[in-house]
Formats: sequence, C-alpha cells, structure tokens
Amino acid sequence: MAATDDRPAQELVPEAGSGVDLQPDVERIHRAIRREPSDPIEGREPAPWIFVASIALALFWGGWYLGRYGGEFDTETHIAFAARQKGIAASAAAQASAAVSNPVEAGKNVYAKNCVGCHQATGQGIPGAFPPLVGSEWVTGPPETVVRILLLGLQGPVQVKGATFNGAMPAWKDVLKDEEIAAVATYIRQWAPNAAPAVPAGQVAAQRQALAARTTPWTAAELKSAEAGGAPSAPSAPGAPNVPPAASAPNAKGAP
Repeated sequence: MAATDDRPAQELVPEAGSGVDLQPDVERIHRAIRREPSDPIEGREPAPWIFVASIALALFWGGWYLGRYGGEFDTETHIAFAARQKGIAASAAAQASAAVSNPVEAGKNVYAKNCVGCHQATGQGIPGAFPPLVGSEWVTGPPETVVRILLLGLQGPVQVKGATFNGAMPAWKDVLKDEEIAAVATYIRQWAPNAAPAVPAGQVAAQRQALAARTTPWTAAELKSAEAGGAPSAPSAPGAPNVPPAASAPNAKGAP
C-alpha cells in the first residue's frame, strides 16, 4: 500500500522562490479562460452581411446608372436641348410642309397616332361606343362641321348612319396645329367610299379664330344649328339673349 502524506494541504503547495517553476500552472489555469470569446464592445458590433451586400449592390447600380445616363460628365449634357432646338424646329417645319404638300398622307399619320384607338384602323368605329367615320354624314358634310368637331370635341347623343351614339370626343385644338387638323380632316373625308373635298389649313385657322371664346364641346343640335348659320361661337349663359353669329370667314382659294 502506498504511503499517505498526512501533511496539511497548505504545506503541499510549493512556495514561490523555493526553486519550483509555477508558470506552467498559471498558463494551464488561464488557458480555458482565453478560449472564451471576449465580450463585445458596444457600438462596434459587426454589420450583418445582408447590409454590406446591399451597400455593394447600391454602389454597383449607381456606377452603372451614371455611366449610362451621365453623359460622360460632359457639361454639354445639361444644354443638349438648346443645341437640338434647331433640329426640332426643322423637323416641325418639315412635317408642316408635308401636311400642306400631301395632306392625305400626313392626315393618315395623324389619324394613326391620335384617332385609331376609338375609330379603329378601318374607320368603322366600335358599335355602340364610337361612331364610324367611313360613310358618316358628319364627316362628308360641310367642312366647317368636321373642323368644329376636331377643334372643340363632341358630347351627347349623336346619330351616325342611323345608329345612336352617346359618348364624348375630346377637343384637339390644344394638341394639333391647323395643318394637322386640316390634314386629318382631309384624310377621313377622302377615305373610300367617302369622297368629300379637301379641307385647307386656312379654313381651320379661320374656325379656330372664330371659336376662340368657346371652351365647351359641341352637341349634335348645336352643330346642326351652326350648319344653318344660327349657332353662336360660344354657348349663351342661361337667360341671356342669343347673339347673332358672325359671318363665316371666306374659304381659301380652292377650298370647297
């Protein structure tokens, strides 16, 4: 049997300076403590990876956007419109010239951009919703009538080719120029089987001037009255006496 040391525990611990190296024991004792992660410092926690990825993606997109639309950071980018004004004016003049020299083709382009959605590519409209233009008495009648409709629009019930339509057509006086209105009016008036005479731009300008004070759309009754020469340029206020309309402007040379 091994001998037992009966000395007190205090006497079993070597004292410093007795020739015993205590350093290995100190390292062994603290090794477990050093393995533990240190407490985080408030305000210096690592950012989530999704946040870092979002910043990187935003920087990448911003660089692409500047490269695509920044105009190479040239100062001319900010005055580009001024440099293009001459070209825009020349293009507008060319379109106006085309509308005068070939109103049917110009009117076809105007119709395709502004009218085809309602009256359709065939000019037959949509039954019950939008009236047809081909064979319409409102289109092939007096040229002033179709010009009035194009300038100020039309609302309320209207009879077209024996069918009743009750809707609203927008005004185009603030959108289309005189040459464009004349061109599209000429186009639909000569759309087979329509065979009505062309509408000159001067006639549109005369109607625009005569109707300058009117802001409301036409009704079918007002248009019929205007054809008979009895409708004022602007609707009268309730209870106000009717004012005789001004005489129609003479047609331009060669106009119907």
